[in-house]
Amino acid sequence: MLSVIAVILATVVIFQSKQHINLNKESKRLAQAINTTKQVVPSWGHNKASVTITQFGNYLCSHCKQFDRDIVLRLEKDFKNNPRVQFQYIDVPFSNEISNINSNVSQKLYTLNKYKYWDLHHKIFTASPKASELNKTTTAHYQQHLLPLIDQLKLDHAAAQTLQELIKKPKALNHRQGLAHQLNIDHVPVLYINQKRIENITDYKAIKRETINALNNTTKNR
Repeated sequence: MLSVIAVILATVVIFQSKQHINLNKESKRLAQAINTTKQVVPSWGHNKASVTITQFGNYLCSHCKQFDRDIVLRLEKDFKNNPRVQFQYIDVPFSNEISNINSNVSQKLYTLNKYKYWDLHHKIFTASPKASELNKTTTAHYQQHLLPLIDQLKLDHAAAQTLQELIKKPKALNHRQGLAHQLNIDHVPVLYINQKRIENITDYKAIKRETINALNNTTKNR
């Protein structure tokens, strides 16, 4: 009986060890990919923050819309003014024109005026149709719906004109060069805290607790 228990315990230890190694590999791949990518990665917070929260999402994804409303806005409220926390959003574009427009416009705005980016970011989640409703929305109709959102940002004339032109004539995106393709992200939303993938992303209290734990751990390791 004792030998059976010993075998079971040894198996559990080996499994946990392999799981830990796999998580470390995933963490390193994520950090390396983000550090070397040419893709625009919008963020708030300090670049040298000790805790980095990374979201992969898409503006048409219904779960991402809910995640932005229920989780991301609360993270902003609780942690945006904390100099030790950084939040990153990585867009995972779908293969359709409306998704392409959203990716083009949002990423370009971040390069033009990162302080205005997050306002438009949340508005696009609200304005975009759900993926399941795309057949009810024409590209032309969505373009006309998006243009007033640019006016609301009160950008300088050149920046506003650049975004308006991108809405009307978005550039083609190479999906195979994106971070999602590199990291085999096959569904969204996905959330990482310090390169650790979070399993339960609908429980804000758990996510907040994980963030605070990460902050405490980095303090101890100083």
